[in-house]
Amino acid sequence: MKLHQLDLNLLLAFDALMQERNVTRAAERLFISQPAMSHALNRLRRFFDDPLLVRTPQGMLPTPRAQGLHAGVRQALLLLEQQLSSPEGFDPQTSQRRFVISTTDYVECVLIPPLIARLRQLAPGVHIEIDILRDRLPEAELAEGRIDLVLGFDEYMQVPPHLSRETWLTEPLSGLVRRDHPQIGAALSLDELIAMPHVFHSPLGTRESIVDQFLASQGLSRRIFVNSQSYMSAAAIVSQTDYLLVLPAKVASLLAAAWSLRQVALPSAMPSYHLNCVWHPVQDAQPALRWLKGVMRDLVDCS
Repeated sequence: MKLHQLDLNLLLAFDALMQERNVTRAAERLFISQPAMSHALNRLRRFFDDPLLVRTPQGMLPTPRAQGLHAGVRQALLLLEQQLSSPEGFDPQTSQRRFVISTTDYVECVLIPPLIARLRQLAPGVHIEIDILRDRLPEAELAEGRIDLVLGFDEYMQVPPHLSRETWLTEPLSGLVRRDHPQIGAALSLDELIAMPHVFHSPLGTRESIVDQFLASQGLSRRIFVNSQSYMSAAAIVSQTDYLLVLPAKVASLLAAAWSLRQVALPSAMPSYHLNCVWHPVQDAQPALRWLKGVMRDLVDCS
């Protein structure tokens, strides 16, 4: 299969058909007639030797071949459009731009508040929207610019190699117990850590963390009695029980100040978290995105 044998306009038709799953709506999207779109679909089917879209009672459904093609075709079209467009300038002082950041509650607690304070000085019209990171990296949303950045720990994200990634922060772990816990001093030994009942903070609903992986490497395990997806609920539980909560040190410090809790040191061999920033390389040339990353990196470096 040779690219020069394919009319590139057919890729625009393919993208429209995959997004609309309807010949008439796809034609309207490209401002062409319905017969012209049907003709384009037939040419695509011949070129790829595949039905691509099949009529069913539920509408037109893509074949596995079409699904496999679409992500690459969509990315190529976005990159081509970006290269052919005049670069947009970005003036932070006058911009009304909305940035969407997909992240976990760690970044919401630790990095977003100082970011908002900095934006009030540098870019008073800029808006930040938080999209909670789930168990699926929002790759299509990053490519299309619907999400600007993803910030999360290694533990939560399997990042494909074609996405851009920077590690912004290495965060040690800390323990939280209630302030008047009768049995725990300023530091925990490994034996004490595995003997205690744990609250497990799991923002994505996972069943284990780097703590459990480290313990397993030592032939050990801990006793998890509560699995919570919220720092606030986990802290509330610990404040009223003899349970231990293990979490990144910066957010542990924030929670200890807000609740009747105190931090305890963990064994020095415990692993650290690595906070990564992920974006799509198709958006690399966007001045606004480069500016936001710079502002956020500065805040991380100063924290």
